[in-house]
Amino acid sequence: MNTNSLSLLKYLRDMSHQNVILTFKGTISQEILADVGINLRSKLGSFHTGKRIFAIFVELAQNIYHHSAQKEFSVSKGRPSGVGMLAIQEEAETFVLSSGNLIENYKVEGLRERCEFINQMTPDELRTYYMQQRKRPTGGVGANIGLIDMARRSQNPLQYDITNVDDDISFFSLSITINKTEVENEASN
Repeated sequence: MNTNSLSLLKYLRDMSHQNVILTFKGTISQEILADVGINLRSKLGSFHTGKRIFAIFVELAQNIYHHSAQKEFSVSKGRPSGVGMLAIQEEAETFVLSSGNLIENYKVEGLRERCEFINQMTPDELRTYYMQQRKRPTGGVGANIGLIDMARRSQNPLQYDITNVDDDISFFSLSITINKTEVENEASN
């Protein structure tokens, strides 16, 4: 028996123990996003997934697609796409949507500052800031709208971690917590 190989049974048990209901690792594409989105809706069956959970899930995936330092060529898109991982955990009172991907080290400080800035805002300040950022000409991807939108939709702070990998890259983990009562209230409206 090879003790160095991945134990899929252990991995499956660990995910079950951590209440992981969905996980994906690989290259993010529109096709993958659509398939995982369908899977997400079926996994959450008894709970109304609503716009909130799905929108945050899509935003996490788009962040990987656009900002991951690790890229793989997407045949369907004809260009490189970001590589990372997504996971959704279900706890008694919450859903936790998480993503992880490599980022270039020169982006670390700016990303940390944006997350901290967003986390210190009140819901009203977030709403105003979101509207201001939407009106700004960005010249492309990266106006921080996604981070702001996830904080607004979840009504909870961004939980993040940045772990240095080497001189060039770090691993960025982002988790968004959604209270089930918020999802249930959304379903009743």
